[in-house]
Amino acid sequence: MSIIHKTVELLASGQTFCLATVAASGDGAVPAGLKALIREDGSLDQATGNSAFDALLSGTALEVFASRKRQTREVLPGVLVYFDLLVQKTRLIVCGAGHIAIPLARFSRDAGFDVTVIDDREDFASPERFPNCDVVARDFIPALRDCAINRATFAVVITRGHEHDAECLAEILKHETGYVGLIGSRRRVGFVLEMLARQGIDRSRLDEVFTPIGIPIGAESPEEIAISIVAELICMRRKGPHQARALKDSIRGLK
Repeated sequence: MSIIHKTVELLASGQTFCLATVAASGDGAVPAGLKALIREDGSLDQATGNSAFDALLSGTALEVFASRKRQTREVLPGVLVYFDLLVQKTRLIVCGAGHIAIPLARFSRDAGFDVTVIDDREDFASPERFPNCDVVARDFIPALRDCAINRATFAVVITRGHEHDAECLAEILKHETGYVGLIGSRRRVGFVLEMLARQGIDRSRLDEVFTPIGIPIGAESPEEIAISIVAELICMRRKGPHQARALKDSIRGLK
């Protein structure tokens, strides 16, 4: 498979990866124009064929992923490589179009997310309530199945009842996602997660669900709750799950 076709395939799957290109070289063994594709775990989808150089590209790419910035690095003396960080635009799927969903959709859109809102109630899931969003007034499961859920997808489950929460989560967790968050009290959330565990969903996957949802800033109003959720989404997008959870835990520790 050509590097162009592999790039298109990775983009379609919603994965973040690096396209490394030798921009300038004084080393005949590593000519300018040589390219490689590196995944977030450091593995190479397309290698240069020079194993020692590929190992250097992999290690440097991990540093680029950590910084979340495109950059040119001197990988070998006189060999400059441009690391282009390719990230598909993140889409947020909001399951539930209640009172929190309105500011959540607005703030998320302003933060650069493409937003899809799903609810089975047409009077709630209306374009008038969610301007500039993709609004779907259908039953949750068929609507979710029509969404191309991948690693560039963030999902927030804020439906009106635990049964809808459970069915949405069960469908979403079939896919690799960038983020899944569930709103609700500890009792309600615990009930939903236990229900899904009994249905056979792997515990490790359930442990990836962010709940309680949002950064713990003492939010009470719908707008404040939406801000706390969007802050968590931004931290996930920019810093990844470990940093997002560490931030949440550190704030809880201040109480």
